[in-house]
Amino acid sequence: MKERLLFVAAGLAQTPAIRDARAAGHHVIAIDGSADAPGLTEADESYVVNILDATEIVRVCRETRAEAIVSVCCDAAMDAVAKACQELGLPGVPPEVVRVSRSKLLQREAFRAAGLLTPDFRAVTELEAALSAWDDFQAEACVLKPVDASGSRGVSFVSSRASVSAAFELARQNSHSGRVMVESFMPGIEYSVEAWVVGSEVHVLATSEKLRTQPPYLLDRQVHFPDSLPPERRKRMVEHAVRAIQACGFRDCPVHLECIDHVRGPMIVELAARGAGFKVFTEMLPRVTGLSTARASIDAALGKVPDLTLKPESSAASLVFIDPVPGLFKAAHGLQDARALPGVAEAILYTHPGQKMNLLRSGADRAGHILVYDQDATKCRATAQKALDLIRLEVEP
Repeated sequence: MKERLLFVAAGLAQTPAIRDARAAGHHVIAIDGSADAPGLTEADESYVVNILDATEIVRVCRETRAEAIVSVCCDAAMDAVAKACQELGLPGVPPEVVRVSRSKLLQREAFRAAGLLTPDFRAVTELEAALSAWDDFQAEACVLKPVDASGSRGVSFVSSRASVSAAFELARQNSHSGRVMVESFMPGIEYSVEAWVVGSEVHVLATSEKLRTQPPYLLDRQVHFPDSLPPERRKRMVEHAVRAIQACGFRDCPVHLECIDHVRGPMIVELAARGAGFKVFTEMLPRVTGLSTARASIDAALGKVPDLTLKPESSAASLVFIDPVPGLFKAAHGLQDARALPGVAEAILYTHPGQKMNLLRSGADRAGHILVYDQDATKCRATAQKALDLIRLEVEP
């Protein structure tokens, strides 16, 4: 029997890693705050525990005799996991790295100090200060967001001073500290850089291109590996990403970084000392790089140097989300036809008959997703779009 591993969070994003760990012969203990978390049924032992409480994580780790704590892409639990690892003397992402990872303000300050392109920004706690920032920036538009939240929660695009009040309140409600970031808006296509830091050495694994919703809510609608940037622009983007990672002092962790290909050059949006969420880190990235992110995460948690060897034969991957149609969901048409398309790995709805669907404001409002793999990037994107076009959601007003 191999090592006993405690997985903190057992949602959809981490379930593949839990499954891979068991397949590799590890004894897997999984904890989550929800009894319905799918990864709990995949583990050898499972417990419903508050994963935001470091004391609870330490307790379960000791009681189950776990030898390592693994959390591959759960942003909310990062602080508790770092504290638990520190108390138990286990390898983990350093608390000071987590602190920067969880603070958009600290990141912006580090980017500016390193001479990287950054929008005008200001952290505020009062509406009057947010309005002052709007006045001072003299931008055509701004983005208001919580200083310390993730998953696009509480993020709003505002194009008039009159819209600042509602956007400020939404961001404040979604901020753990009550602090809100006001930033001048960065137009342009968004890209991601997926990397891993061993010690302080940055290993870039892959880059992707994103399609976002139209303002005022800025959400990922599509994610495509690889990106379609010309080689020189991609090289410049990656160089800026590495500088940003180093400026923030990240070490011994995976990194998910988002940036805008702005007319002035690459602008870093934000980065996190964890793998990308949903299916990107645990499923898509292994397919396009040949790297087992689950294996690398487990090795890092055990204090080993992860094997970051990339396979030269990589495939393309496209993840597209199905937009909700406001109203009471009745049925989905064309779902089976979409699933039958060559290359479609998944076409999944999150809604059920009688469930109310709202406007797309956050990730929780999405109606479903489609996941496609192919050796050809152009064909992969085309198949994903065709599958999306086949699906029609029927609702009652």
